Amino acid sequence: MLTPTRLTATEASRNFAAVVERASRGERFTVVKNGQVVAQIAPPDAAAPNGAALSEYFAAWSGGAFDEQAAAAVAGLRGGGNRDFERLAWAGDYS
Repeated sequence: MLTPTRLTATEASRNFAAVVERASRGERFTVVKNGQVVAQIAPPDAAAPNGAALSEYFAAWSGGAFDEQAAAAVAGLRGGGNRDFERLAWAGDYS
C-alpha cells in the first residue's frame, strides 16, 4: 500500500472535490491540522467488515441466529457501563 498523501485541512477544504475524485480512484489522504492528524480520506474498502457482513457471518456460523445469552451480551456492551464481558472465559480479568 502506498503512503497516503498528506494535506493540511485548508488544502483539503479548498480542493475537496478533487480529493474525493482522486480517492474514488484509489488514492488515500491524511489530513493534518495544527500538526495533528485529524482525518483520513480513502476509498471504501470492500474487505472491511460492516454490520450486514457481520450479521451474515453469525447467521451462517450459529445456524441462523444468536442465542439469547449472546444477544443479551452484545446489547449490554452496546449500552455501555455493563461489565458482563468480564465473566466471559476468553475476556480475562478486567476488574
